[in-house]
Amino acid sequence: MTFQIIRQKIYSSLPKSLQKKSKNFYYNKFIFPLYNLKYKLNYNKWDFFDSISLETTSYCNLRCKFCPNSKYGRGLLKNKKLMDEKLFKKIINELAEINYRGHVLFHFYGEPLTDKRLPSLVEYTKKKLPRAKLQINTNGFLLTISLYKKLVDNGVKLFIITQYADSVPPNIKDLLDYLKTRPKKENKIKYRILGEDIGLSNRGGEINVKKNIDYERPICTYPNTAIPIDYNGNVILCCNDYHSSITFGNLKKEKLLDVWRKPHYKKLRDEMRKGIFKLPICKKCVGLE
Repeated sequence: MTFQIIRQKIYSSLPKSLQKKSKNFYYNKFIFPLYNLKYKLNYNKWDFFDSISLETTSYCNLRCKFCPNSKYGRGLLKNKKLMDEKLFKKIINELAEINYRGHVLFHFYGEPLTDKRLPSLVEYTKKKLPRAKLQINTNGFLLTISLYKKLVDNGVKLFIITQYADSVPPNIKDLLDYLKTRPKKENKIKYRILGEDIGLSNRGGEINVKKNIDYERPICTYPNTAIPIDYNGNVILCCNDYHSSITFGNLKKEKLLDVWRKPHYKKLRDEMRKGIFKLPICKKCVGLE
């Protein structure tokens, strides 16, 4: 039984009155103890992370209105920045030292499929982290049948493809039709359609959305479970920090676990998990400002 199933079973077994309690109560009393137990069993550490995002490229081929790339030049082709391959391998090698088995994602605000090195980077990651769950989040416009098969062969376990337009891109339709002819186990795609301003984040106040992500007595769980790393090696506050404005260290000269253990980083994670927000970007993100 997977961790996610256990988590859902616990939540479902709660009385309706408790299910309606604040997210603060639910996460701190039920979810985080499960995460902590998982970390202790896997890494002999109570405080750890379950997901790491590596921005191999800053370039994105779209300019979606709900993304800061629509406002700033960071994601433009002319400003394209790639994570140095030596840095990428350094990070993966450090994860291999602890037998990391969480999620590895290959994006921040760049579209991972624009990076021609992606198949080889995925292959290296799988070789070093055989128990990790490798995931590609993509807009899908560059995903062909042949590239899909290559990435799966190299170790990708899940593609999350988000449809931003009104219709399915032709190449994705071809891929989905192809997968219908194949055994079910070969389908690694989770396809979702993004409705206008539904469940969107204001990205720390960078984007105006009609409906921000709903926070009930706001808490924030992202920094406690996930680490985003930008192309320059900065360990960032969270995925909503588009400008890498809050960083805790740089992995060109520091080790990942040393950065994770920094007292001020841990203090901030603990505060956010309890619904204490001191940073302006966080206050804007959860709707307190």
